[in-house]
Amino acid sequence: MKPKITPLGRVLFALAIVLLALAATAQPRKDKPGKKVEADAPVATEPAPAAAPAATDDLGAPPPKPAPGSEKVTPSPLNPAANEFAEAKPRPPPESYDKLMGEIAALRGRVAALTTTLFSSKLRVEIETDDHDAARITKLVVTLDDGVVYVAPARFSAEDAKVVYEHAVAPGHHVLGVEVERTDARGREYQSWQATKTSIVVPEGKRVVARVVIEDDSDMAKDFPEDQDGTYELNFKVRARVQ
Repeated sequence: MKPKITPLGRVLFALAIVLLALAATAQPRKDKPGKKVEADAPVATEPAPAAAPAATDDLGAPPPKPAPGSEKVTPSPLNPAANEFAEAKPRPPPESYDKLMGEIAALRGRVAALTTTLFSSKLRVEIETDDHDAARITKLVVTLDDGVVYVAPARFSAEDAKVVYEHAVAPGHHVLGVEVERTDARGREYQSWQATKTSIVVPEGKRVVARVVIEDDSDMAKDFPEDQDGTYELNFKVRARVQ
């Protein structure tokens, strides 16, 4: 005779089966021998995209910015150092300094005198030639105070007095110079050179006429080829008068 199962027993029996099923699922899974299960393995993630490079131009990438507080002003190499130039004592003036200052003072005095008497003192220079017919003047220069005031043209001749200079001058002493070169037409190898300087005094407020007479009576080109004996006869004559 089979035992009779009550409704309560059935409930307890079903509850026991559920508990056994739960216990079976809670047991850990056994892997095959030789394999080791890593616990809590990290999940692989995709790498972050790299930052895009900064835009550049023909000059290249810009320099890195300095850290705050690291900026330093660099002086220009052209700026002299504080002790670069030694303190130099003033040098004494050269020996020619006093002479130069004296010449400047004399020139200033002469300019002052010339300014006050420019139109009252004058000098006139006349040239007259009294040469042999065969003499040819190839060069004639007139100077006043070592400055050239007249240069004669080629084949210069002045049988009558010719004015070569007339101008206002400062009163006082002046140096009149004449340079002349000649060639004898009878023999061009016979030449002569003359230069003379004379002092002319121009009174204040007056006009002085200085006449220069140039004479040549040489016979060297005629006599020397014939008998090896000849003479150069040259002469300067200067006459000054107040008008």
